[in-house]
Amino acid sequence: MIVSIVVLTAFVITYYFMLNEKYKTSVMAMLVALSLAATGMVSEISIENLPKIIDFNTLGLLVGMMIMVGLLKRTGFFHFVSVYAIRAGKGDLKKTLILIVLSVALLSAFLDNVTTLLVFAPILFSISDVAGLDPTQLITMGILSSNIGGVSTLIGDPPNILIGSASKLSFLSFMSHLAPIAVVVLILMLVRTVRNTQESEEIKQNLRKFASVDPKSVITDPKKMKYIVTVFALVIFCFSIHTIVKVELSLVAMLGAVITLAITGEDFEEAAKEIEWNTIFFLIGLFILTYSLKQVGLTDAVAKALIRLTYPPIILSMLIWLAGFGAMFLGAVPATTIMIPIVKSMINSGLPTTTWWALALGVGLGANGSPIGAAANMVGLGLLKKFSGKTISFPTFFKKNISFTLISLTIATCYILLMLLVGW
Repeated sequence: MIVSIVVLTAFVITYYFMLNEKYKTSVMAMLVALSLAATGMVSEISIENLPKIIDFNTLGLLVGMMIMVGLLKRTGFFHFVSVYAIRAGKGDLKKTLILIVLSVALLSAFLDNVTTLLVFAPILFSISDVAGLDPTQLITMGILSSNIGGVSTLIGDPPNILIGSASKLSFLSFMSHLAPIAVVVLILMLVRTVRNTQESEEIKQNLRKFASVDPKSVITDPKKMKYIVTVFALVIFCFSIHTIVKVELSLVAMLGAVITLAITGEDFEEAAKEIEWNTIFFLIGLFILTYSLKQVGLTDAVAKALIRLTYPPIILSMLIWLAGFGAMFLGAVPATTIMIPIVKSMINSGLPTTTWWALALGVGLGANGSPIGAAANMVGLGLLKKFSGKTISFPTFFKKNISFTLISLTIATCYILLMLLVGW
């Protein structure tokens, strides 16, 4: 009992530091997590158990993709793509943003949403510079779009990959059950984007002027760009078939990064500057804290409380919201890791396969409610600070996106109840 109280207190303290902009969240998360380990408060936390505690697949994926995207950015590739994106929108800001939202969501369905955001973030920042827009608005739009698209398929985001592995459900089953609701939420996202976009004549002129630029003129190193784009395309292809060839996403990403470094002759010391180390260490600390909650029995208590409920519609509705808020305040991957044993127990107790879809929608859409909701959120905000020097605090992000997140979870709840009703 005392250990549970200490771990829960440590978790609350960590979140206090997250809400306080004076402290580095990565440093404080690691400090609290390592303090638990050093004091032996949670005996299972040890060097030998690190692979069980920390999701190295997610971390490796992030590091590999950050390196490749960083090197690709130096060649002018994303500036090049920005010109074409604005040309497709014909100088109209709303049309341009709608095209980007759709592109981000579509690509996120077949790539990890972190990868998608790493691809599109530099494009969003370029458009921000050209149009004179607040980059925080655009990166938030990119984050939400990537999470919505990611929830629609088995390989779209890390939580779905974890759920697919645990449930043994097929790629087509994920898509057929989750893609329809993802489309509905995406439409809601498009309406929000149009309403929140203020367009002036000056912005239109800037966009048209930028669209008139020769795309090839913004490329700084055509040869290197071709090499990196080729490797990048191969990595994306391998991502799409990784469930068939049984190769971890992290291995593919790291291999792609190393090949890129070898081909371009870049030095790792320079390439490592493109890695958002604050994000990496924050995730490590969060994984340790979440594991501690699980080991002291706090998550098992939640599972038992849910299983005591006997009416499936109430159970699945509560599961969506519990998973949603868990993703907001724990992160989608840690929340999914905690919830999977709970869902297995619920299904073994007689609940239908729909329970897995409730979990996937809860963590996938709930992740939009806070800056730590998903790895994509943290990476996007890390890139925002790197490229523009601006930050979005936890309270600010929460206030701006909580209403959209709650509406999304409400729609998802109605969808799950409909699935139960028709027995799908």
